[in-house]
Amino acid sequence: MASIKKLPNGTYRARVYVGRDEDGKQIMKSITKSSDKEIKSAVRKMEQELEDKKFIDVGKIKLKTWIDEWIVLNRDRLSPSTVNLYKIYAKAHYKPYFKEMKLSEINEIHIRQFMAEKLKTLSPNTVRKLISVLGKVLRDVLKDKNPVKYIELPKKVKYTPIIPTTEEFTILREVVRGTFDEPITLLAAWCGLRRGEIFSIKPNDIDWTNGMLTIDESYTINDDYMYEDKPPKSDNGYRIVAVPDELITILDTYYKSLKKVPERLFDMRPDHYSNRFHEIILKYNTDKEPEQKIPLIRFHDLRHFHATWLYENGFPDQFAAQHMGHDIQTLKRIYQHIGLTKTKELDDKIKKLHNQNSMNKSQQNSQQI
Repeated sequence: MASIKKLPNGTYRARVYVGRDEDGKQIMKSITKSSDKEIKSAVRKMEQELEDKKFIDVGKIKLKTWIDEWIVLNRDRLSPSTVNLYKIYAKAHYKPYFKEMKLSEINEIHIRQFMAEKLKTLSPNTVRKLISVLGKVLRDVLKDKNPVKYIELPKKVKYTPIIPTTEEFTILREVVRGTFDEPITLLAAWCGLRRGEIFSIKPNDIDWTNGMLTIDESYTINDDYMYEDKPPKSDNGYRIVAVPDELITILDTYYKSLKKVPERLFDMRPDHYSNRFHEIILKYNTDKEPEQKIPLIRFHDLRHFHATWLYENGFPDQFAAQHMGHDIQTLKRIYQHIGLTKTKELDDKIKKLHNQNSMNKSQQNSQQI
């Protein structure tokens, strides 16, 4: 209930209980209006917002608290992977930087300082995402007073995958040889499998005799934010992939080393493995000379490494698309994305054929003369 009091200057003030802070203390919101009618209307509106859980006291609530609340309020309209990403942003970036700051304290200068600090260690594209998400979080509570509203985002940089050379991959192969990571690395680099496809592999998906692997699931986050096996997003994802004999032997040795028959061949969350892969390269590169280091590639870049191998060895586009679980147009976009194009090669061939044709005609004319 609200308490309303007429002040000596003729205005009216109401105090409304809106909840408790993180320490359990009562939070009271004061409203001042010029008339009894206006104050009662304002109180009814605030009490309705409280009942509908739409009222946020920006003067009291901390950003770190609101971020968690905002994610909960919006989880039904966001994909599980997006929710997981926003939680990572909150834990790794927003909370450590803004700490105990209240929503009402954050201004445009704080946002610019946050952006400048993140640009010291993160790519412009990542910082753009951080600021954009923070803008959404603050807009829903601060409305027109959102301090991100007039922030100019860092210029977007076109991402170019880092694809290891054959020599660099050979070094990586030696680093993981004989470890848990060897078959996982080779399934991406030699077979072109996606991360989720690798971690969904069951023992009976492998034809051990003929060296073939059936891909019909992907280990991905579900609506409860837990990993589960799901069918491919399109029919192109269903396929049977040839596995080199050497890799079959490595997989067989690994499988036989397990103490019990696993549900999935590799018992690990895909996102955890990406972090593990990153750490493998960082650890190897420690104290190495520049020419000895492995590029800090993403695990997904091993799939691009395989696409490059297919291209350079002349596999037809249609076969490569089926092999990697794409349609032909998607494969061509990937080839363009990683800088593989036959345009120059074909242009040079056209010039060469025309030149040869002109030369032959010239020789024929000379002979006739």
